[in-house]
Amino acid sequence: MVAALFFYVSGNFLNDWMDRDWDKENRPERALPKGMFSEISYFTMAIGGLGTGLIITAFYGLMALMVAGLLVGLIIQYTIVHKRAAWSVIPMGLCRACLPILGYAAMRGELSGDVFFPAVGLFVYVLALSLSARWEAKGNLPVSEKWKARGLLLGSGLFAAILPVFLQPSMGWIGLIPFAAWLLLCMRRYQSPVSTHVSALLAGIPLMDWILLLPLAKIWLSEKGFESHDPMVLIAMYLPPACFVLGRFLQRLAPAT
Repeated sequence: MVAALFFYVSGNFLNDWMDRDWDKENRPERALPKGMFSEISYFTMAIGGLGTGLIITAFYGLMALMVAGLLVGLIIQYTIVHKRAAWSVIPMGLCRACLPILGYAAMRGELSGDVFFPAVGLFVYVLALSLSARWEAKGNLPVSEKWKARGLLLGSGLFAAILPVFLQPSMGWIGLIPFAAWLLLCMRRYQSPVSTHVSALLAGIPLMDWILLLPLAKIWLSEKGFESHDPMVLIAMYLPPACFVLGRFLQRLAPAT
């Protein structure tokens, strides 16, 4: 988890460093165009953070290090091409998809097909989010792009629910309820401007995790004999919504995009 945080934050620094000239013309309110920090400080923090994340994952074995190496490669690829090619949303989505795979590899030392269900769900969700984010500096989303993004968002949630529904059909779908409720708000109340829409979708990423974790917690309690105060149950039930609320609160302090 700590390594993933290093990768994510470092990717933001690297992305802003790469965009520094574009931001001077199009997003002058950002930190580097305003001269709040030096350009070399962003680049140094980016490289140092990526390296630190790789060192941490190395302690969890070769498989975890290989997944982390792939993640770093995708971060670098996205940073280089994201202002040049529309397909850059693919490495962006793959970056997020690598995270559950990285966690599984670190804990098990191997990979399983099960982990790819939440990974693909996250990939599709971030793909839709990134397609919308590309229009942030250009105004509102065209109607065709809006419906394409909505279809992908809905599909991401349904795909992420496949594994918990397979495990327990009677309750595997309950994680879709908060996800669908927030998605509806994103499509109605927070659909414009694009920056507001993207911010709302970013805050909703933990609800994607909850699609799997909420029914898992219920399954553990009902079938596996877990206690309600078990750390895994508490994490699965309360960490995703806590992150969602914290994310929305932090967006009041600084723009999410």
